[in-house]
This record gives sequence, structure tokens and C-alpha cells, in this order.
Amino acid sequence: MKYKVGDLVTLSAAGRKSQQNEDVMTGFGLVTKIGDSWSRYPIRCRWVGGEVETQTFKEYELKKFK
Repeated sequence: MKYKVGDLVTLSAAGRKSQQNEDVMTGFGLVTKIGDSWSRYPIRCRWVGGEVETQTFKEYELKKFK
């Protein structure tokens, strides 16, 4: 897993294409939990600047925030 708890992230191009991420198109997230690799959406983030506070993601839907 290329992310760890505490990393700042934003949506990748693939994440922006996904309709399920509609509520977090703006802002950035803080990784709060990494689940098991077999989990459907193993990365949980607290999102700042979006319409929801927490969201779960697959690894390819995120990129490191710069």
C-alpha cells in the first residue's frame, strides 16, 4: 500500500471519473484508516472542502496532495 495513516491526498484522474466520488470533487483528504487489502474500499479518509466528512476509496482513486 503506498499510503499510510496521516497522508494528505486528493482525487486522481480515475477518482474524478467515478460517480461515487461526486461529493469530494473539491478539497483534500487525510487518511485516517487503512483496511485489509481484500476490502473493497480499504482507505478511509476524512475529507476537507467536500460535501461529506468521511469517504472510503480504492488506492487508484487517490494521489498524494502537493
